[in-house]
Amino acid sequence: MKLYQQAQFVGILSCIVVAGTIVLTAAPKRSDITLAAPDIEIEVAKDFTAEVTAYSSSPDETFGDGLITASGREVHDGLVACPRKYPFGTRFKIGSRVYTCWDRLHPRFDHRFDIWKPSKEDALQFGLRRMTVEAM
Repeated sequence: MKLYQQAQFVGILSCIVVAGTIVLTAAPKRSDITLAAPDIEIEVAKDFTAEVTAYSSSPDETFGDGLITASGREVHDGLVACPRKYPFGTRFKIGSRVYTCWDRLHPRFDHRFDIWKPSKEDALQFGLRRMTVEAM
């Protein structure tokens, strides 16, 4: 089955004016096209294993104001920086705790989850772990 993008589909349904007569171009049969609705969210696996790290608000670990997240919210216990494919406000169960995504990581670490900790020592003690993450 051939898939058409919306822009391609519009082009296929274009019309041609020839000598004052409107001629519609042929369109594919309905069974031959599949269009993705723009407001449908992409399904993502609910349970998966991911790299999980921790960070603090120390200046060497953040960009700009270390107390304000990428979403504009203040840092707080229960906050996680998550990959860009998840919208802000998405909740995740990591280990035995639920975290909410209100921050982002540097693009080179966009595959990780980064839990906010109140001190750099706490973040270093957490380290890098491979953990089961459940999107809620």
